[in-house]
Amino acid sequence: MGPPPPLPSRSAMASAKSSGDAAKIVALLESLHAKIDAMPKCECNTLRQELVDLKRSLDKTTDKQPLSLPAPTQDTYSVVKRALNDASTYAEKAKRAVWVGREELSTPDQTTSADQKAIESLCEELNDPHISDALKNGQIQHHRHPHEKGDRKRRILKIAFTDEKTRDKFLSLCRSSRPDTITKTPGNFVRRDLCPYELDLERKARIDAYTMNCKLGALVYGIRDEKLIKFNGPNPRPLPSDYANRPPRGFNNTSLNANVNVNTSLLFDTVNQSNDSSILGSISPMQVKPNTTSTSTANGSGTKP
Repeated sequence: MGPPPPLPSRSAMASAKSSGDAAKIVALLESLHAKIDAMPKCECNTLRQELVDLKRSLDKTTDKQPLSLPAPTQDTYSVVKRALNDASTYAEKAKRAVWVGREELSTPDQTTSADQKAIESLCEELNDPHISDALKNGQIQHHRHPHEKGDRKRRILKIAFTDEKTRDKFLSLCRSSRPDTITKTPGNFVRRDLCPYELDLERKARIDAYTMNCKLGALVYGIRDEKLIKFNGPNPRPLPSDYANRPPRGFNNTSLNANVNVNTSLLFDTVNQSNDSSILGSISPMQVKPNTTSTSTANGSGTKP
């Protein structure tokens, strides 16, 4: 039996131990790096890197050809604010009707009191439970527009409802039943509360209707809200005696001597003048009460310029 192997020296043992510890540390670091690489990247860092890459790309582009962006025509904030205000205004208009042609009394208080009584009489004449309840519960308000009369001879009467459905019901009944509260006075009629651009269309349509009626010598055309309508009765109602002397605002006398270009996109379907169930039952300020002795049974379907 040979002699036993020599024991390692103290320095050799220390060296082996150091090598083992180093190997463990290296293995631990490699494992840690693997875990870090496997972890999901932070979105902020990803976005930041994308922005950095985009900036570098833009810098390279502008070096070759500078970017030229058009300047904004209007301030975005003012445009959005105006759109929101318009939307609110139109929503309120959708709940209002307008009584045109109603006279005013000597004082504002007298006018307000008379307007209230007229609206009560009109609602009673319409004989609708929903309308009556709305009036009884204070859900139908009214005011003259504009609030300050100034030098105006007559202001419109705006009738405000709490919802669009009640307003539509009110107008529908006024069109179908032809209440005496409105029709008994020449120049009185009820319509929607029109927006500014609709008022422009209404004025243009009124001029077209007036011009065509003067050329034809009869009431063939009329106005409903902002639209031009053509009556389909066999015997058009004759023009009132002073019709030609009361042209609508903005009328140009040369129109009578030229071909009239009627905006057919605003032309309603023809309306039978003798059909009481489809008419507004109102006469515009340009029209006087028709002579009851006339053989014509025309009642109109809208307002007559």
